[in-house]
Amino acid sequence: MPPGTISATEFMCESSLDILSFAEVVFGVQICGLTSCCTELSRGMNILRKVAVLLTGLAASPIAAGAQEFAAKTVTVVVGFAPGGGYDVYGRFLARHLGRHLPGQPSVVVQNLPGGGSLNLANFTANAAPADGTYIALINSAAALEPTLGNSEARFETRRLRWVGNMNRDGVGCAARTASGISTWDDVVKKGAKFGGVGAAGTSSQHSFFLKRVLNAPIQVITGYRGSNEVNLALQRGEVDVTCGLFVSSMRGPYRQDFEAGKLRMVIQFGKAAEPYFKDAVSIYGLLTTEEDRAATEFVFGQAEISRPLALAPATPIAIVEVVRRAFDRAVKDPDMLAEAAKSMLELNAVSGEETEKEFATYASVSPKVVERVLAAIRP
Repeated sequence: MPPGTISATEFMCESSLDILSFAEVVFGVQICGLTSCCTELSRGMNILRKVAVLLTGLAASPIAAGAQEFAAKTVTVVVGFAPGGGYDVYGRFLARHLGRHLPGQPSVVVQNLPGGGSLNLANFTANAAPADGTYIALINSAAALEPTLGNSEARFETRRLRWVGNMNRDGVGCAARTASGISTWDDVVKKGAKFGGVGAAGTSSQHSFFLKRVLNAPIQVITGYRGSNEVNLALQRGEVDVTCGLFVSSMRGPYRQDFEAGKLRMVIQFGKAAEPYFKDAVSIYGLLTTEEDRAATEFVFGQAEISRPLALAPATPIAIVEVVRRAFDRAVKDPDMLAEAAKSMLELNAVSGEETEKEFATYASVSPKVVERVLAAIRP
């Protein structure tokens, strides 16, 4: 054979390697043993037949058909709280930009499905929502971890939800309406303040009960409001004095005017590092007395930093999950979305779906001892 030439078998093997490498990237699987089996022509022919099958599958896959699939449908971002609160603001913010980054640039609309601190939405997403990438749920992280705490009303597994990403990593705390005469944590304790919250699985309620049980704070917790906007109205009417589950993004966004005017004041914060925007609000970590309570605090308030997570139904095909995740990644880096965030003073510190999935898996595997302490602290 002349120098520099290859045999027909070698040609087929090299071509197969190129094509199969492409297929491996697309399908996320490895086709093993290709180099060794290319030593015989018959095996090379078998490989080419496999390539034909894979490429046929590729043509019919959600990735190839993605543009047509999404263009023909409306994508819905569903918020687990009533309109007007922080989650609602973020859901509508995402909806204005996500469609440009999905195949076919579909229309994106927003719906609200409040109840149970977004536990209703988590249940619906896991058991009844379309599994085609068109139903994207914005769920509170506390509700998403209810199965870990043994809540029988949580009819899903946290790890089986398909996490698209998290729109923001955020500090969180509790704020008082200063018209109530409360401006500090000491005021809360002295007055025996009334705390307003949403459903039992909601951050505002769980954080309030945690303060009552772990810090032995003489407070009253009133739950059942459908979202942070309703709690804020209750604050204004004097029904409650304080509310929790307030993120930096909320204080810079919907509550900015009242906060900077001094009508709302942060009285306690829950991050390990002090949040400058919360000014001189006391840190819960300085009030803890036992390692057991510290471990429980890290579970309850650490996962709260996964502040705006988005999920798809568990049955959503991996290829579709990948399409939506990459669209999310592109959207949160879109100059138009970043410009709107800056103009609206919305925090946008997004985390990928893969990283969000890992974080939820970590919290979902917490020890039974910590779970026991947390349950004793956060339940009504």
